[in-house]
Amino acid sequence: MMISKTAVLAGTLLVSGAWFAGSQTRALADDKTQVRAENKKDRVDDEASKEKDRIDDQAKAEKARVDVRADEKKAAIDRSKEPLASDRRTKDRASKGSKDTVGDDVTDAWITTKVKASFVNDSALKGADIHVDTDHKGIVVLSGYVPTDGARAHAVSVARETKGVHEVKDELRLKAER
Repeated sequence: MMISKTAVLAGTLLVSGAWFAGSQTRALADDKTQVRAENKKDRVDDEASKEKDRIDDQAKAEKARVDVRADEKKAAIDRSKEPLASDRRTKDRASKGSKDTVGDDVTDAWITTKVKASFVNDSALKGADIHVDTDHKGIVVLSGYVPTDGARAHAVSVARETKGVHEVKDELRLKAER
């Protein structure tokens, strides 16, 4: 069997054409896959950006709420530090040479300690058994026993003059009442 040169050439062209067509088909498929991948990446990037913006907005809103609460608390503290028109304690302390300053922190425990310390060496309260308790926000409760009504009035007066005291509740009893 004899194959002509023309037939060989035609077969070669046919095979190389099929190869070329196959490689182009693969290239087109690769291009489509790449386009799909890029589209998917773009969608994921868009979703991530939207989610980031949403979280940023939530964080800004929460920060604003916290700032408002902080401002309200600060204003309340500032209002509680303003002296009342009837508050003579500042003048009395200045005349006694007290070292307390306006910037000092006054807590209930500090008030209790200060009032008790004022009673310790007070000769007018000798023989008294006074318990001091400070309830929230500077309300002092005096309980226990005092020898006289004068000692009771003096104890209440000393407690009222203490920095940070807003009210004194007198629950003291005379020793004779025991």
